[in-house]
Amino acid sequence: MADTATAIQNVLVVDDDPVLCLLAESYFESRGVQSIWMAQDGKQAIDVLFDRAREIDFMLIDLNMPELDGIQFLRYLKKCDYTGPFAILSGESGAVVKSAQSLARAHNLNLLGALSKPFDSNALTQLLDKSKIAPREAVAAKDEPAPVTPSDLEAALSAGHILPHYQPKLDVNTGNVTGAEALARWIHAERGVIPPDIFIPMAERYGLIGTLTDVMFQRAVVEAAHWHRAPWTIKCAINLSAHVLANLDFPDLAAERVNAAGLDRGNFIFEITESQILQHRASAAEVLTRLRLLGFEISIDDFGTGYSNIENLSEFPFTELKIDRSFVRDAINDPFARTCVETSVQLGKQLDLRVVAEGVETAEDWDFVAAAGVDEVQGYYIAKPMPADAFRQWCLKQMCQ
Repeated sequence: MADTATAIQNVLVVDDDPVLCLLAESYFESRGVQSIWMAQDGKQAIDVLFDRAREIDFMLIDLNMPELDGIQFLRYLKKCDYTGPFAILSGESGAVVKSAQSLARAHNLNLLGALSKPFDSNALTQLLDKSKIAPREAVAAKDEPAPVTPSDLEAALSAGHILPHYQPKLDVNTGNVTGAEALARWIHAERGVIPPDIFIPMAERYGLIGTLTDVMFQRAVVEAAHWHRAPWTIKCAINLSAHVLANLDFPDLAAERVNAAGLDRGNFIFEITESQILQHRASAAEVLTRLRLLGFEISIDDFGTGYSNIENLSEFPFTELKIDRSFVRDAINDPFARTCVETSVQLGKQLDLRVVAEGVETAEDWDFVAAAGVDEVQGYYIAKPMPADAFRQWCLKQMCQ
């Protein structure tokens, strides 16, 4: 608890229940929090944030309040681009709380989780410890990343400064390494780490996503050749953008690149989300079908967060289904998330798809998805994404155990 207590020095509690506010105040005081602000509704909370948004390390927010309720307050947080961590504490039904969580994620807010009333200090402690809130200085650095321009991005792509980091995937039954997802990472010499959620949207906006995908694929093929020489049978997963799905020549280009390296196309998985399919449905059908004809595998990523899930599964030649991390993360405590995971596994099995659970962060997550019947797992509980050399060393260590 020491690390979390050190990180949280200023707290805002937004709730109209005076007893709960007293309990919350006592809880945070016992953990050495320096400043605790109380707001009886969203309007009062806005006043606090207007003056002290940069100081707040954590917020505890009720949903049902007078004047301005918690749902309206979430909209305000989105409008002012608030990025600080917070949790929902509510006595409302599970369905209402679940909807509020979905809304917070739709707003891309930093929601750590939801707790049920009455106030439970142990549950809050577990949530905070699991979330590992960074000290305010680190959060500020993340909230205000060094500015980069499209020209910077183009130069980084040309110079080879954006490289894949590989996150392992394990067989849930044997624990063996079965694959890895290649994730783009930009380490800038002067600005430090440039988050993917900054440079990937920039690449899409300024017509550089095709170049980024090509760089990632080219590097992944080179790394896969190392695995082949090891020799390891490890599949490499690469994310495709909507832009690539509009490129009808991509299947042939992909096949030529893998053939030139002397590798098996079946050891490459192209991951695509439902929202990307919907942007270019006709061309996506052609591109994905031709990739399958050429021997590549196709994964539907973030399953459960898009639209017409079952329809898409039946219309496109997927070989893998990845259950979204938001369901895996909440499944232990949330009946709806648990049902989504179990139903997704059943559907995947019926359609003869390999089922992967991503976002596995704890032993409890692993045990749950294993019992649910997934085939593979991926997440921080296993390992974070790592550079190619580090990934090879990690694999060697795993295989020697």
